[in-house]
Amino acid sequence: MRVRNVAEEKKNGEDFDRYRRFAQSCLRLAQLANDQATRAMFLAMAQTWNSLADRNINATIQTALEDFNQRQLDG
Repeated sequence: MRVRNVAEEKKNGEDFDRYRRFAQSCLRLAQLANDQATRAMFLAMAQTWNSLADRNINATIQTALEDFNQRQLDG
């Protein structure tokens, strides 16, 4: 049986929130950009931050699911 690491889960949640904030900042900067190239760069950065947030939350969900399944098997 795997032991849940609450500190690691908290860190993952903080990372998820921070990555989403970074993405939002990039979107705001894209709106303020004066040229298409700069706007495209900030939009690409926002997509990257959102992808990292998604990957982070998916890993957290996967860990929780594995823990749940293991507890079911253990009885």
